[in-house]
Amino acid sequence: MLRASGIEWDLRKVDHYECYDEFDWEVQWQKEGDLLARYLVQISEMTESIKIIQQALEGIPGGPYENLEIRRFDRAKDTVWNEFDYRFISKKPSPTFELSKQELYARVEAPKGELGIFLIGDKGVFPWRYKIRPPGFINLQILPQLVKRMKLADIMTILGSIDIIMGEVDR
Repeated sequence: MLRASGIEWDLRKVDHYECYDEFDWEVQWQKEGDLLARYLVQISEMTESIKIIQQALEGIPGGPYENLEIRRFDRAKDTVWNEFDYRFISKKPSPTFELSKQELYARVEAPKGELGIFLIGDKGVFPWRYKIRPPGFINLQILPQLVKRMKLADIMTILGSIDIIMGEVDR
C-alpha cells in the first residue's frame, strides 16, 4: 500500500536484516497510489523475489550433504519407537529459553507490509504479554478513503488489491 503511493520503503533495505544486503535488488514502487499502482507493485515485487531467489541459489556452496535424521534411525533399527505409530511423535524437543524482563518489538517485511511482534518478558519461559500487529489490519484502515465516490462493483476490486485476510483484522 505504501510503495504504491510513492514511498520507497522496504524494511529489508531500511533495517538491513538477514542477508538481503548481499543481493542485488531494488525496492519496487509507484507514485500514483491507485489500484493499478498496487497491482504493478505486486507484479514487480514478484520479479524482484525471483531475482533474490536466483542469487541465493547461486550462492549455495556445492558438495556432499548428509541427512542427520536417517543416522539417528539407523542406530536403533529394532526398537519399537521406529515403528510407524511413533515415527512422527516429537522428534525434536521444543527449545526453552528464559525471556528477560524487558519489552521488545521486532518487525519484518511481510508480503503485505510490516509485520510487528511486541513481547513483554517476565523472566519466564513464556512472555507475560505479546501482541502481533499484522499488515492487513493497518491496510484496512484506509478503506473508507479508498471507496469514497466509487461504484459498488469497484469495491470488490479495491478489497482484492488490499488483500485483506479477515483473521488478521480482528485484533
